[in-house]
Amino acid sequence: MKKAVALIVVVLIFGTVLSSCVIPADEVLDPLGKYKGHEFYTQGEFQDYTEYAKYYYDSVDFTDNKIFSKIQQADLDNLNEHLDDFESCIASYRENDETCEIVVNYDFDRSLIDCEDYLYIDSEKHTWDDGYTSLVNYDVYFFDTQTNTLYYFHNNI
Repeated sequence: MKKAVALIVVVLIFGTVLSSCVIPADEVLDPLGKYKGHEFYTQGEFQDYTEYAKYYYDSVDFTDNKIFSKIQQADLDNLNEHLDDFESCIASYRENDETCEIVVNYDFDRSLIDCEDYLYIDSEKHTWDDGYTSLVNYDVYFFDTQTNTLYYFHNNI
């Protein structure tokens, strides 16, 4: 009886360890389907880091996508606010080390943005003691329909 209980405990522990090794689903990327290639750059660590990525697709169908929405004129101010903040972080990294991987490879061109594209932004703002409000943590996903490229911008201070 003791051996059976011990065996059950070992099996449960082993199952728990294996299940923790499973890669979690990505609720933003997974619905887009399989990408054919990607580039990913990061700078910083733990709670103070910046990421920039590009995912290349053959095609994506947004018909039933519940995450992304087609860009409207009203979205442009919000998108540009995030891009301004992101690019100021890139500029700050550039001041410290112009050979930094994310600096060298950041190549987003705002002229790509039009109302045929899709957008998803998950963002937090914080109001500081002096009354100044700033972006503190965000993920921006911009899908350019003309090139079938998903651009990802993340910053967390």
